[in-house]
Amino acid sequence: MFKNLRYLWALLALALVPVAAEAAGVSPMVVEVKPLGRGSIARIELSNPSQAEFPVEVQMFRGIISERGELELTPADEEFLLFPAQRIVPAQSQQVFRLQYIGEPELSESEIYYMQIRQIPVDIKPGESQVQVVVNFNILVNVVPDGTNPEPMFESITPVVRDDVAGVEVRLANHGSRYFMAGLSPWQITGTADDGSPADVRLPADAVAKLIGVGVVAPGRARVFFIPTDKPLVEGSIQAKLGS
Repeated sequence: MFKNLRYLWALLALALVPVAAEAAGVSPMVVEVKPLGRGSIARIELSNPSQAEFPVEVQMFRGIISERGELELTPADEEFLLFPAQRIVPAQSQQVFRLQYIGEPELSESEIYYMQIRQIPVDIKPGESQVQVVVNFNILVNVVPDGTNPEPMFESITPVVRDDVAGVEVRLANHGSRYFMAGLSPWQITGTADDGSPADVRLPADAVAKLIGVGVVAPGRARVFFIPTDKPLVEGSIQAKLGS
């Protein structure tokens, strides 16, 4: 379920970085840390291959993802050590940022945070262009205690039509203690079409990622996803499966 992380990094980069600011880059876009010990530390590298310096500031947030995919961020700097918190990254260079989780060490389930690297706007001199593109990177940080596991479960599957496209709306819950990413796994949707014919929609992980993104589902939470099908399906006949 956690293979094909290259799809995750590509999707996060496309979703969070304006096209006009392609020069800057961050790697990795997703990290896991432990609640305690050496594993509580991660390093993220920001590259600046442009000809201009890149002033940034860094902040940590706790992330809550709604069923429909909206992200709510709450400041969580007190749960991490960040170094450096601000930096001017010279032109054509790299900067490594170090984070360490120092929050509650006795976690029963994984927690989702985001490390936000924000470009600081610079003063514009008189006569220069007034257009300034400010870049924000959100790096997904999962604090994962030992012994935790995801438990994905399809709780409902409903045939729907969106923008004249037939498909199904699925509510996928996580009854486990560790996050999982629904967009990094193959999907299979089976059922009976309105015309009585059998339907069997098989999507590889890269196709799923294009449809729903990385699909992060935290422990004890659920996400609702739309998956198009070749034709309308009969309610009550539909089944969904994750994995090959």
